[in-house]
Amino acid sequence: MKKIVLLMTALSSNAFANQTDYELMQQWLDLESQKGKLELSWQTNQQSLQNQIKLLKEEKAALRALLNRAKDARSEVDEKRFELTQQQQQLEENQRLVEVELKGLMQFINRISPLLPPPIQAQWEDALTTINSSPYSNSEQLEKLLSIFKSATEFNQRVAMNNTNMTIPTAGGETQMLVSQIYLGLSQAWYVSQDGKHFGIGRVEQHGWQWHHTEQAQQLLGLSSQEDLLQSLAQIKSILNKPTAAAFVNAPIAIAPIEKDLL
Repeated sequence: MKKIVLLMTALSSNAFANQTDYELMQQWLDLESQKGKLELSWQTNQQSLQNQIKLLKEEKAALRALLNRAKDARSEVDEKRFELTQQQQQLEENQRLVEVELKGLMQFINRISPLLPPPIQAQWEDALTTINSSPYSNSEQLEKLLSIFKSATEFNQRVAMNNTNMTIPTAGGETQMLVSQIYLGLSQAWYVSQDGKHFGIGRVEQHGWQWHHTEQAQQLLGLSSQEDLLQSLAQIKSILNKPTAAAFVNAPIAIAPIEKDLL
């Protein structure tokens, strides 16, 4: 009986041992399977991570390049803005200087206008009235002012005749007469009436343009007789009316002393 019990105990021990080895083997296989899965998962994830890292690096490089371009563009814009600001400041300064010059020109014109022959005075007065009554820009004002200076310069370079009505003192008082005014530039002139009985001289004096008539003119010119002057003026009129008959003519002048510092 005792032998049978021992045999059964031995068989039970062998069965337990066999079962334990199987379980251990199964666990080992499971572990190896998990290890393989982990390695496969790691390899897959590693490749994905490497791809992501590569993409992030490329994106970083692209962003850095974009930032550099933006910085360069901003620097260029700032530089251009600075240049434009300087140009604007220079234009404003030039505008201010032009306004100062225009103001000075206006004062100069108002000061010397009374010294000019009446036809030029009338031109200047009309031009100034137009300038002051119209919204001209500074450049347009300057252009018109230069044009009136040009007209005065051209007038000063020639002998000009102007037929007009003129108030002349006579024995019976002042009388309106049609006369021919002959201008020798801007500083000297003569006039003679249509009937040839009245004459005079005009000239620049300290306080402006002044006409002197008949006896006073004869005295200023230092003439003993009116005939020579009237003959000279008639000859000048003929030449101006018919330039092809030009000739040298002697005509007396009387220049007034002027203190330029007082103008």
